[in-house]
Amino acid sequence: MRIRKAKPGDVPAIAKVHVDAWLETYRGIVPDVYLNRLSYENRERLWEENIRKYNISVIETEEDGVFGFVTWEDGSTCGEYDSELSSLYILEKYHLRGAGRLLLSSTFREVKEKGHKNLVVRVLSENPARHFYEKMGAEKVKEVTIAMEEKRLTETIYYWVIDGGDHIE
Repeated sequence: MRIRKAKPGDVPAIAKVHVDAWLETYRGIVPDVYLNRLSYENRERLWEENIRKYNISVIETEEDGVFGFVTWEDGSTCGEYDSELSSLYILEKYHLRGAGRLLLSSTFREVKEKGHKNLVVRVLSENPARHFYEKMGAEKVKEVTIAMEEKRLTETIYYWVIDGGDHIE
């Protein structure tokens, strides 16, 4: 497994991972009407724009190519945090193989190199991945309610203090 900065040529692979990971992870959590509208084409347009605006890294293998990615940005939509992890998606085939840990650790290093002191993430509370963030040392801040297709969902907001501690290695 290798992590590298995303480049424009990665947009189709990022869009595919994004859609496939949503379908694998959120079926039964997010309304089907929303999931059924997801398309690679629409996500490609989104990621063509995002790749110019955000810090994005991909994880890949020689055999399968890109199978996951992480996105983070300066500032936060959650209050007074230095940076926000806006996405971390890995295809289910690669779950429990250390890819998430590698992507998150790489992000912690980047955030620290930029001089940021903390990182926040919003996670759907029913998403099993929230346990991964907890294992990686995230502290729960609060829960908020959001609406998606008229369904009310709960998001848990977590944060990390970026201090060089063991959780970032």
